[in-house]
Amino acid sequence: MLPFLDYALSAMPPTAAEREELARLYPRVDARWHQKMDRALLVVTVRDAGALVAAGIVHDSVVAPTELMDAVELGCMVVDPRYRRMGIRQRVAEMRLAHALDAGRTAITVIHAANPASWAFYERSELWALEREYEFDGQGMFIYQATAAARDWANSLPLSLGTGQPSLDPVPVQAQDRVHPVLPTITVPHALGCAPCRCGSQQTDHDLHPAGY
Repeated sequence: MLPFLDYALSAMPPTAAEREELARLYPRVDARWHQKMDRALLVVTVRDAGALVAAGIVHDSVVAPTELMDAVELGCMVVDPRYRRMGIRQRVAEMRLAHALDAGRTAITVIHAANPASWAFYERSELWALEREYEFDGQGMFIYQATAAARDWANSLPLSLGTGQPSLDPVPVQAQDRVHPVLPTITVPHALGCAPCRCGSQQTDHDLHPAGY
């Protein structure tokens, strides 16, 4: 039986104690990781019986050489290897994308060229388009930006009538999962499985953001 997973959102950079807990989940923690945590605009955490099993953030784009002035990056995605193939990565990615677009920003994500399964997924997705390529430490990198189709998708997510506030209904991706949005001003989509992708399948288990970038 699959575990019950609690998803939580925080619109504050992690505290020292929270950062210490997050660091234990990542295989590589360096100055760039701390820089991103310092600039975090949203932190998504996933827990199983209180234990942290996955995380991802939205942060100011202070590292990736994007030319988009209003860009925020979906970065630092990590899932405990024991919890892969449960759709966690896809859901966290979509929660972050919805939040970034709801805030009126342009979402970007950075993919290593050495991870062909990941960039092939983004190439096929209607939600993302290649902005530019560059090199970092001798490695090819791709920056993808959210498309107009992504904004249409985000705009189609339900809001509470007459309030402009997001619906707080749980995300029904798996019957065993439950979601506890802790910030009512953050859009939490409850139809995350509906994001269009021409590939016809969800790439939920690839390392879309290798640790350390």
